[in-house]
Amino acid sequence: MKKLINAPGDVVAHALEGVVRSTPGAALVEGTSVLVRTDLPTDQVAVLCGGGSGHEPAHAGYVGPGHLAGAVCGEVFASPSADAVLSGIRAFRDHPGVLLVVMNYTGDRLNFGLAAQLARAEGIACEMVTVADDVALDADDDVTAGRRGLAGTVLVTKVAGAAAAAGVPLDEVARAARETAGAVGTMGVALSAATVPSAGEPGFVLEHDEIEIGLGIHGEQGVRRESLRPADELVDEVVETVCADRGFARGDRVAVLVNGTGATPPMELSILLRRALENLESRGIGVERAWAGTFLSSIDMAGFSVAVLGLDDERLARLDAPARSAAWPSGSGTVAGGVPTVPDAGVDEAGDLAPSSGVPAPADLRARVEAVCAAVRDAEPRLTELDTATGDGDLGTSLLRGADAVGEELDSYRWDDPVAVLRGIAATLRRAIGGTSGPLYATGLLHAAEHLADGGSWATALQAGADGVSDLGGAKAGDRTMLDALFPAASALAASRSVDEALSAAREGAAATETMAPRRGRSSYLGDRVHGHRDAGAEAVTVWLAALASEA
Repeated sequence: MKKLINAPGDVVAHALEGVVRSTPGAALVEGTSVLVRTDLPTDQVAVLCGGGSGHEPAHAGYVGPGHLAGAVCGEVFASPSADAVLSGIRAFRDHPGVLLVVMNYTGDRLNFGLAAQLARAEGIACEMVTVADDVALDADDDVTAGRRGLAGTVLVTKVAGAAAAAGVPLDEVARAARETAGAVGTMGVALSAATVPSAGEPGFVLEHDEIEIGLGIHGEQGVRRESLRPADELVDEVVETVCADRGFARGDRVAVLVNGTGATPPMELSILLRRALENLESRGIGVERAWAGTFLSSIDMAGFSVAVLGLDDERLARLDAPARSAAWPSGSGTVAGGVPTVPDAGVDEAGDLAPSSGVPAPADLRARVEAVCAAVRDAEPRLTELDTATGDGDLGTSLLRGADAVGEELDSYRWDDPVAVLRGIAATLRRAIGGTSGPLYATGLLHAAEHLADGGSWATALQAGADGVSDLGGAKAGDRTMLDALFPAASALAASRSVDEALSAAREGAAATETMAPRRGRSSYLGDRVHGHRDAGAEAVTVWLAALASEA
């Protein structure tokens, strides 16, 4: 497993050096892995959190005004020593007290608890709040080692930090943290395991279609393993479990934190948040704040957790209070009622254009378009495979979206007017396909339509379309693009008026791309590595030409 580190033993120290140098008003306690604020007002309670490293941005990423006063960091997935915790506490001995927020793991409880005792013996006012928000485990401590602390801890420290910044005494800060810890429930799902740098391999192995339900944050396996399901189904199970455990019901007010475990893209986290909001709102539960992001990770684990926190006015105000820590999304979290939209100011190109004059429409024009759509759908896996080898892998799915969109809008095209049909399909593809394919196919169809409208023939319309693609994209023959199939096909069609001849020429052109040097598109960055691979765009031309030939 490749890691961007220097040596496994230096990971935590090097990471903290990077964090502290980019965190204003912070410093490392000499000889330790303890990050503390040096600018905390002396009349303010200090809130400390910590535990094993590997959960970044937690906890050092939350050190700053309005949030944590310090973070005590152990080695990866290992509790810091009691002496390290005590060093963090002592850094604030002149303050009115120190609150330790600890996730419910045995090593953390023991080391932070012992440090609190030693601090009190030195005359430092110190309290500890334990977060055990993992609803996947039995709450009976006689059955398990107790419920684990998960991403709900981030909400607890935010509330505690805001309370401390408001100037309330230690017992009030502790109360706010303790009540928040009791009001939050969290459950996680993993798609892959974490890889501890010193181990060099994942803690467990999941097959490509397997997931772990109800796991902790240290690479330990979940409460059960099952097959991957759609995101909405997973979120529904997690939210249902949290709501049942915490007793959330109609009329309650909550905040939601969708947390990525390290390797989950923001796009997927937004998909998960969308469903969490839908689920809770369908239960009549008011979601007043919501966030999606990586707040407490498990190194490089792919997966997520959902934390749901019950709210009252005080707790909501603490969440909204300003915080200038690097990892807290201050100023965000407000939830819109439904999905906001504005009207599309566009026009219906297919319906608003006047009919063209004198251009005959083939009787089977609709059948040919349907055949092209079907052929593109069937070819999607092959086109995706080709584009993955030399591009970004999206051509097959992009053209599939276009084919599906055209299929849905077939009844909207004026089949007695081929110019309007081409313009209408161009508009459909422009809306349905982004990236490169959408504008190229749209402009090709528009140029072909204008050629017909100006009195051109079907035999030469393909050449007009190819020229339009070349003008817009800047490519030419020999650049290893779709044009290497499209240009020879257009020339053959103009000369012979035979779609079969055009298809044969396109296939020869597409095959020739296997030995061409790429000069356009993403494949141009790969150089000689594309040799032996056919250009996916050129191959796509042969797909729809073959469909047209079958209907000719």
